[in-house]
Amino acid sequence: MYYVTGTNLYGQWFRTSNNKSLFEGFQQLEKENETKFDLIRAKLVISCWSYNIFTMDNDFFLIGAWKGADNQIVKVPDQCRTSIQSNLLIAGNDFMLILAEKVTRSLWFYDFKSEQFKRVSITEQPILENEVKKMRTSDEIIKVVATNNVYIYLTSEGNVYTGSLPNYLDTRHCFGKVCDVECGYEHYILLTDEGRVYTWGNGRRLQLGHGDLINLEVPTEVEALAGIKITKIKAGGWHSLALSEFGDLYVWGWNDTGQLGMNKNGQDNVETKKSHATPTLVDLFDENGEVNLLIKDIACGTRHSAILLEDDTVWTTGWNKYGQLGLPLKQYEKLDCFTKSFYCPNISGITCGPWNTIVEVHS
Repeated sequence: MYYVTGTNLYGQWFRTSNNKSLFEGFQQLEKENETKFDLIRAKLVISCWSYNIFTMDNDFFLIGAWKGADNQIVKVPDQCRTSIQSNLLIAGNDFMLILAEKVTRSLWFYDFKSEQFKRVSITEQPILENEVKKMRTSDEIIKVVATNNVYIYLTSEGNVYTGSLPNYLDTRHCFGKVCDVECGYEHYILLTDEGRVYTWGNGRRLQLGHGDLINLEVPTEVEALAGIKITKIKAGGWHSLALSEFGDLYVWGWNDTGQLGMNKNGQDNVETKKSHATPTLVDLFDENGEVNLLIKDIACGTRHSAILLEDDTVWTTGWNKYGQLGLPLKQYEKLDCFTKSFYCPNISGITCGPWNTIVEVHS
């Protein structure tokens, strides 16, 4: 079961009876009566600007804009599937869908404009340090992420590849095995199984967390998080979030619309809007004072952030142009502090599209 708030300009959250172009509060997703799409069995995979992708019965379904028309429910072309047992991953941006066959490490790029598939394979071998690693025969793709024209692939052995023609990214200097990768519009984050965080890419909006505006071509450890075991990372458009093993949230990067949620006193001043060059611990407050609850999950949109607390409340901060904070537009154009916006028992996780916040609930 999913609840969603934010933009629905392209019908990416299914066509509603009154054709709502946005939701100003969390609304439970319900299928259209005239379709056979079963939301009980469907699992959300991607939330993009103009479409979402769900998986159901080993197939992918694109909901939203498709071939110039809105409110579409389309089965994603799957001629790249070599057999019914093929295990595929999918990612996408405004121009392209990327399907990755896990075992063969074949990548299929579907161009929206030409409506054609292009196939490439990950063939470059990682730099190995010992003979034990050379004996491994399987290094499956386990994650694909895409924003704009950036594509990153993570394998089961912790190897990272980037680009439409995949190139191996040397991470041998990183402490631990790479277990997660995220990318914003111009910056990239990886996490190792030792809880170490590394960033690279464009740093002009402080999104790399190294205290400067320098661009980096090589993943570089975020020193401010050294000694803190991080369990989850997320990248917004130009800001970053990290969750520690103790349920603490660290934020850094661009804060033009309050997406870092650093305001502690509720006052509208320049100090609370400043961007942060290094990871900074976030404190939560409500009308009764400081909130001492652990954070269970984190998510980023383009210019907003969302967190899930241990009491099953969702808190949001940042820009609210499309209602993505789950709060009324007229009252909240934006927020510069995390504010409680939703509660439901049995929440299993939260995710964000560019201008949406999505809550998944165990039924």
